[in-house]
Amino acid sequence: MARFLALIVSVLGSFTLFAASASAEPAGAHYRLQLANPAPAAKVIVRGLMFNCAGDSCTAAAGASRPAVICAAAAREFGQIATFSAAGAALDDEALAKCNAKARIDTTRIVQR
Repeated sequence: MARFLALIVSVLGSFTLFAASASAEPAGAHYRLQLANPAPAAKVIVRGLMFNCAGDSCTAAAGASRPAVICAAAAREFGQIATFSAAGAALDDEALAKCNAKARIDTTRIVQR
């Protein structure tokens, strides 16, 4: 009986630790990006990920692609990205520059001749 109780306490303790680590990062906050300009909509799908945006800040849940791939896809959709992080790790300046090289051109500012 004592072994059974010890097993139950051990399992419950493990579950508690697992639940705490899973809730440390709220849903929808794996990717975080700050845009150079406000987002075009409150919800934007990029590479199958739903980005939730408010002004120039957007977040999305974890995806299967590398952060650099998600950043480049986001830049194609949103334009220039000021900061980008995945799981709390920000892209360095070089990686962010490569990401922004994929940014769409804002055609509203191009003057036709």
